[in-house]
Amino acid sequence: MNDEEIIASLAKSKTVAKRLAKKATVSQVERAIGNLQLALQDAKKREQEKESKRKEASLKKLSAMVSELGLAPEDLAKITGATVGKKRKAVSKNKPGPKSGKKVAPKYQITHEGKHIQWTGRGRMPVAFREFLEQGGSLEQCLIDAAN
Repeated sequence: MNDEEIIASLAKSKTVAKRLAKKATVSQVERAIGNLQLALQDAKKREQEKESKRKEASLKKLSAMVSELGLAPEDLAKITGATVGKKRKAVSKNKPGPKSGKKVAPKYQITHEGKHIQWTGRGRMPVAFREFLEQGGSLEQCLIDAAN
């Protein structure tokens, strides 16, 4: 088995890797792992360089097409939303939604079993208010502005 076949078999299965590691010493396995990590770094670097060259070639091709069509950078900026010659503010990719957690001042207050209970009038009605209404009371009596 040549080196490429050994690496391919290691990559395919944990079982194969364990079987091969049983035949080696700990120091040999550590050395192999270190060598594979260096090889991985080299492979990543080669891929980055290849991608960089591909982008560069694409930009040259695009530049030639733009000049052939008689377009200016400002024309492209209109299409892409980019600014020409100015730094653009960083825009969050998350779409802004409704503001959450905004505090609302309580509108109603009642004393129930010796405790002051306040309610904004939003959401589910507290039990103390529900009991007060069932006994014939009204929310107007609980208004904080009316109490002051």
